[in-house]
Amino acid sequence: MDLLADKLLSTFLIVILSLIFGFLPLQLAKKYDFSSIDTLQPLLMKKEKKNPKNVALSFLLNLGGGVLLANCFCHWLPEVREGLEDIDTFLPLAEVILMCGFFFICGLEELLHHFLHPHRTAEQKERQENANYGSVGEQTENDRKEKEFVKTAAQIKAALRTAFVVLALSFHSTIEGLALSLESEAAGVW
Repeated sequence: MDLLADKLLSTFLIVILSLIFGFLPLQLAKKYDFSSIDTLQPLLMKKEKKNPKNVALSFLLNLGGGVLLANCFCHWLPEVREGLEDIDTFLPLAEVILMCGFFFICGLEELLHHFLHPHRTAEQKERQENANYGSVGEQTENDRKEKEFVKTAAQIKAALRTAFVVLALSFHSTIEGLALSLESEAAGVW
């Protein structure tokens, strides 16, 4: 096969496999309820974590993380070392670049977690406790407002998560396409 045919075939396979594995979670979500188990009740949280669907979901997420780590250390790191052979430095430059990327992603995740899951201060907790000591009508109104706020916050979180996933996948696909198009040998395409 010539180089162009290899590139076209690999592009076709990437698109098909990406679509299959991209829509797989949607099909699984139709069959199983993968709703979040965020709750303030520790016993319910413990019970829900042992639910078989949550165990299976956790297994798949950990498997995906393991595949990414294995790919990073077994494939990307040697490639980066090979690309940086000509640079004379006393630092292990490939590992430094890898760790900078790792800490950038960790920092970004912590930043998002901080803004998406803010911790309540003692004053906010006290205000909520004091709000529960009103009359029955006031409690119902406060409960309704609290539930409305929680529902709105959950919708905003879901929209942000979706936007970041789409952004990350778009960036990944763009880089993947560039890498594929820049290959000069058929062996590099596969």
